[in-house]
Amino acid sequence: MTLRLKKQSKIIGWDDGPFEKNQLDPAPLVGVVTRGGGQVDGVIKTEIEVDGMDSTKQMITRINSSKHKQELSLIMTDGITFAGFNVLDIHQVSQRTGLPVLAVTRKKVNYEEIKRALTNLPEFHERWGLIQKAGEINSIPVQGKKLNYQATKLSQETVEKAVSISSTSSVIPEPLRLAHMIASALVTGES
Repeated sequence: MTLRLKKQSKIIGWDDGPFEKNQLDPAPLVGVVTRGGGQVDGVIKTEIEVDGMDSTKQMITRINSSKHKQELSLIMTDGITFAGFNVLDIHQVSQRTGLPVLAVTRKKVNYEEIKRALTNLPEFHERWGLIQKAGEINSIPVQGKKLNYQATKLSQETVEKAVSISSTSSVIPEPLRLAHMIASALVTGES
């Protein structure tokens, strides 16, 4: 897929709010629509189960039913796990929304630790399969630091451009930074 990103291309960034281990109440999952790394055009909220299996369905549903859908160029996520180990199927999200997905993280992923933790949860094989299916973790330099990513339908050159356009305040792209702040405020009252 050839994605022609411009400075004002609309990007939706998703992040979850804080939660407690074994929390029974759902955790917020927030999407923020920005023009590149600038103006905010919208906010979308849904809820997902802590250590559940519904992040993929919820994200697809909220994007496809959003008034912003037709204007979006790219979906960004803060990694591929939300609310603990509610693992996002980035390929299914991309396929069902028709948009490329870019999952980014600053932390290096330790697959052995993740696999060990997943053995304590139901649907271990499905969760582990989704993590493997997400593909290789690559990295790019951003403002003198390293940002790790997994992507669907995007070349490294396009990933670099997307991150460059949207990282206006920090190493983390602005749609993700804002989604994190809003999701945190929904839980704690501030960010």
